[in-house]
Amino acid sequence: MLEACNVSKIVRGRKLIDHVSFEVYQGDICGLLGPNGAGKTTMIRLLTGLISPTAGELRVNGIDVRQHRRKALLELGAIVESPIFFPYMTGRKNLLNLARLHPNLPAGERKRRVEEVLQTVGLTEAADQKVKTYSLGMKQRLGIAQALLGKPKVVILDEPANGLDPMGMRELRELIIRLRDQQGLTFFISSHLLDELEQMCNRLVVIQKGRLIWQGRMEGLSRNDVWVFTVRQVDRALAVLAGKVTVKKLSSTKLEVQAGEEEVGEINRLLMQHNVQVSGIEKKQKKLEDIFIELVSS
Repeated sequence: MLEACNVSKIVRGRKLIDHVSFEVYQGDICGLLGPNGAGKTTMIRLLTGLISPTAGELRVNGIDVRQHRRKALLELGAIVESPIFFPYMTGRKNLLNLARLHPNLPAGERKRRVEEVLQTVGLTEAADQKVKTYSLGMKQRLGIAQALLGKPKVVILDEPANGLDPMGMRELRELIIRLRDQQGLTFFISSHLLDELEQMCNRLVVIQKGRLIWQGRMEGLSRNDVWVFTVRQVDRALAVLAGKVTVKKLSSTKLEVQAGEEEVGEINRLLMQHNVQVSGIEKKQKKLEDIFIELVSS
């Protein structure tokens, strides 16, 4: 649904995006990760046709953004940075005005479509309140309603949870997952809130200094699982495993070992052969934050 092919963006001799290629598939909720200054917003501006690439190709649902910009962007809904509305107008009036500008919406369909998207994002009851009275979470949901007006197949969101409280973030996350599950929408979401992305994304694209450093499904991000071994002779266990696996002492009785599931039994046997008593083995969930820091630090 989204494709970047060897894309570069150079501004005043500086490479903001450097030969980046990735794919996002139908029904994905794909996170775009990277440290500050990595090029995330530049990449989103390229995908939404706000700026043109210096080199490479960008496609939305197979349509080249540079060659057929209008046709490609009709497949797309987006919030780039913060959604902006007229604060003195109601939520409904703002959407009606935006619907008038949308080439996918004939005059006879605008009101019906506005009511549909208001219901979808849970703003029907607040639709006749002025936007200046909306909470930040309500404004974000109104922004998503605006992005949905033209019935896009792909929705791009740039830092959608910025400034939201925990309840607002949860509501936003549940809305995105529901739209994917019920309407088959594909999402491409830039965010620095790794816990949020971990809870909703099935795919990630990671960039650093304008370069792609990893892309793929969430389950493929960490090659090795992390296991906690509870042992009696922790220093002897460290000596036995040194050089064979990545191992770290956690306490006087616990070791952290990085290994594939098929290797755990062999590690246990090896420790027992060296008279190290193992009283427990527990799989530890590796957090996205830890994996991300490993990726950008390597």
